[in-house]
Amino acid sequence: MSKKSIITRLQSSVSRSFGAVLVFSGLCSLQAVGQGLGNTPYSTYGIGERFSDAFAGQQMMGGAGVSYSNGLFINNLNPALIARNRITTLEVGTIIQSKQLKEGNLQQNVVGGNLNYLAMAFPINSRWTSSINYMPYSYLDYNNRRFNTIPGELFSSLTEYKGSGGMNKVSFVNGFRVYKNLYAGVSASYLFGNLTREVSTQTLRGDGNDYTLLFTDIDQQRNFLFKGGLAYRFKFSDKRYLNIGGSYDLPTRLRTTRVSTQSTLLGENPIAASDTLSYNSRGRVTIPGGYRVGLTFENPYRLAVTADFAMQQWSNYRDFNRSNQNMQDSYQISAGLEYTPNVVSSTYWNRIPYRFGLNFSQMPYSVRGQRIHEASVSIGLGLPLTKVGLSDANLGLTVGQRGKEGTGIIKEQFFRINLGFTISDQWFYRQVVD
Repeated sequence: MSKKSIITRLQSSVSRSFGAVLVFSGLCSLQAVGQGLGNTPYSTYGIGERFSDAFAGQQMMGGAGVSYSNGLFINNLNPALIARNRITTLEVGTIIQSKQLKEGNLQQNVVGGNLNYLAMAFPINSRWTSSINYMPYSYLDYNNRRFNTIPGELFSSLTEYKGSGGMNKVSFVNGFRVYKNLYAGVSASYLFGNLTREVSTQTLRGDGNDYTLLFTDIDQQRNFLFKGGLAYRFKFSDKRYLNIGGSYDLPTRLRTTRVSTQSTLLGENPIAASDTLSYNSRGRVTIPGGYRVGLTFENPYRLAVTADFAMQQWSNYRDFNRSNQNMQDSYQISAGLEYTPNVVSSTYWNRIPYRFGLNFSQMPYSVRGQRIHEASVSIGLGLPLTKVGLSDANLGLTVGQRGKEGTGIIKEQFFRINLGFTISDQWFYRQVVD
């Protein structure tokens, strides 16, 4: 009769760990360069330009996937589907964007890059998986100018609007397999960051006596954000599933501390010390709730066709001064496809998941009475890093446009590169020895 002993250990690979360290170091260096992705005039509204919650694999599928997960990647759109990750999974990603801005005869080309996410999912038991992740939430990055004539004067003035900084998000996610193919989950996130907005008005005399009046608001914001999710898989056969899923972000009110200052400059030199208009004045910024629902047809590890609809009630947004900033409800329609010829093939190219996606969004912004829309198309693939296909390097390209040329309206055409790494292994397990 054999005697069994239970040994718990951590399985590690020197080469894999070293590679992960290099990836983390590179991405952290990129994060130190800047918070945003280049000048984005529309980030002047609200809390700035939002980053997508989707990780690299789902970004290649148009940002869709609230109902889709095969357990080989982390689904950050629906906390319920974290429960499908049955082995420890580490994901890191970065984003690089090139953009062309046009307004009338004016044109600007900008390039920016940033860390996109850091995440780890690990199973607690056969029904419960947890995840911890960090990612930027939003950013301000704009520099808008307006020339004005001064009545009764021979010179004009220049008013300049600048924004910088951003919000970050750290999340703790838990997903549960409630019963057979029914999943539920919840995400608790902490939002934090600083947003700086400047408005300056400069006289343009041209005689060396150009005065500038500068107003600066620095907002420090923080609070918790909660999300819930559900998903269910209808099984038609061993190779046919219809998945439904949905998530809901609860509204939150960011605790905000503001410092406001006023400065007067002659040329580039301050005439006197800055005046503090208010110091640590306290208020709230209301972030509205939103939901996402979706359907997926899945042939496991071979084909997935998915579509999502998302909506956020930005009409309920309120800034520090309790203004809505004329923001309106937004919605997003996204669809994607993932196809893997043969996940267990000995041929490398047959084990690659190929991805394609479409996205159309009505943004919460309204400029001169016109709503701003965004449309994009994405393609990508996942390059297996191991023979069993548990780890991948995900590369995706997205081309899109926001807005259209018109009086006072800026058209943005962008080209985006997403690069992510998924490293999966049974880091913690029990080995049975006879």
